[in-house]
Amino acid sequence: MACLLLAGVANAAACEAVLREHRSGAELKRLPLDAATPELRIAFEHSVLGTTVVDRYRFTPVPHLIEERFEGEGYGLPHAAGQGETLQRDGNGWRLTLNRAVDPLVVRPLSQQRMRIVLAGRELPLATLSAQAIEIFVRGCPAPSAS
Repeated sequence: MACLLLAGVANAAACEAVLREHRSGAELKRLPLDAATPELRIAFEHSVLGTTVVDRYRFTPVPHLIEERFEGEGYGLPHAAGQGETLQRDGNGWRLTLNRAVDPLVVRPLSQQRMRIVLAGRELPLATLSAQAIEIFVRGCPAPSAS
């Protein structure tokens, strides 16, 4: 019995991303994250260019956009790095390195743009979870240690 109780405590404290409808608060899904580096990627197809954009978020526990990868030049895509950011060529595309807090992290699950979470090599299309805006936050992830 004690082992079962301990197992429940371990599961409750697992580092995970929680997806819920932004307005209603209805929980949609939980995704396990690496507690050492709690990150996930959100990928979508650019509405004008049709190329894939991948945003990488790290949770500290506040979500921070730390990298954006994309191809082409167009509406909504960076054309220059801001202060403290780096924009560089990456093969046929670009990689913007930054550290921008995005709190709350709310995503519209647009099926025409194939909005999806990419985690551990797997993709989760957000439109399969809800037609409403989805908030993403973490639970059970340790706060980063101060260096």
